[in-house]
Amino acid sequence: MTEADETARQLGIVCANADRIRGRLRRGPTGDDAVLEAVLTAVRDGRETVRPVDDLHAVLQSLGDSQGLYAYGGTGGTAEHRTHPAGVHRERSGESVYLCPARRCTRYGWPGHGSSPVCAISGETLRLDRL
Repeated sequence: MTEADETARQLGIVCANADRIRGRLRRGPTGDDAVLEAVLTAVRDGRETVRPVDDLHAVLQSLGDSQGLYAYGGTGGTAEHRTHPAGVHRERSGESVYLCPARRCTRYGWPGHGSSPVCAISGETLRLDRL
């Protein structure tokens, strides 16, 4: 996995779990979520995200989450169409999936009951696409 792929995966974790991550940071000794906001701002501004994501990962580890960002679960999978998340069979191509509206992270969601998932970074609805 390339550094860009790994950063996209980490951004997906941030997007899918921003509220949980924010809560953990606010329960920390400083009660501050500035390191998370730095990631969100970098993405919104279209700036490089490797350093802010690495900083967030390190801060979470320093708070006792030994897996850092990875302690917050996954993103769903990869947004690249050449791959298929577990449980999606190639012979059922064309299955609908929600993907990152900016194509910057690996977050995805399955259409179902209720409202469409929303990007925690931009506030946009995830885009509906086909695998």
